[in-house]
Amino acid sequence: MQAIKVSSNAVLRSLHERKALPVFPAIIVKLDEILAQDKVNVDQVVTIIAADMMIAARVMRAASSSRYGMKPPKDLLDAVSRLGFAEVRAVAFAVSYTAGFMKPVHIDVSTFWRHAFASAVAARELASWFVRMKQQRVCDAATAFLLGLSHEVGVLLLDLFNPKEYELVFAAAVTEDQTLAEQRLLGTTHAIIGAALLKHWGFADYMAMAIAAHHFPERLQIESQPLADIVLLAEYMAASLGFMNGVYQSPSTVMQDLAMKRCQVCQISEGDFLSLSHRVQEALENEGWLELADSIK
Repeated sequence: MQAIKVSSNAVLRSLHERKALPVFPAIIVKLDEILAQDKVNVDQVVTIIAADMMIAARVMRAASSSRYGMKPPKDLLDAVSRLGFAEVRAVAFAVSYTAGFMKPVHIDVSTFWRHAFASAVAARELASWFVRMKQQRVCDAATAFLLGLSHEVGVLLLDLFNPKEYELVFAAAVTEDQTLAEQRLLGTTHAIIGAALLKHWGFADYMAMAIAAHHFPERLQIESQPLADIVLLAEYMAASLGFMNGVYQSPSTVMQDLAMKRCQVCQISEGDFLSLSHRVQEALENEGWLELADSIK
């Protein structure tokens, strides 16, 4: 029996009424006010970052990555200068964003955020690969990181919205593709709900669409498919490295087949995929994203 379709607005409204809908991080609002100025004052950016010790530490750690040379940054100003404003914003968003969600009913928090950060780094590496290997700028690295980080948040929201029904998705996902199980049992999917949250927060349509369609990129217009491909392949890469999303225990056959098909469309060879996976594993260890995931309660 097909479930009655649940609108994303109904899900967000219900969570809002129960005070379970995450709010857009306040520190990002402050940063965006500064970054929207014609001439950005780097000292103001540093001041905002310095006010949050956890974010400041994460910015310093990110700027110490081998991507930026062997020497660690001298101070927070040096770290911000190395990363650039877009990546500083992405790091700040990542830290503050994770704190905004209520604890889900069924999902192991550490498992979920490990998958999210692995996907974020994978999306960033994939975006760079498109530039490096195909001279195609699908999106900037910071945007790719945010999309990878956000692509599964609908899972958390659906588990909070209707935990009794979502428990059935867990059981189904043992043998069935998660997205298909959600559609069959709930009448919506985590991708649709996650995209609705991004729209609610004011993210651009193309970003929300990449989240909504990351399990079926081929349904989008040709020019919109590469960004959805990055999100899909980032999730699959994270899962291939052993970082599952807390619902499925291994990638479904449906996901595997689609990922392989989209790799062919994007001309990503098996060697390319393995090389990128290795880069992702190194970055996760060097940049401390798994430590951050494990610290979230």
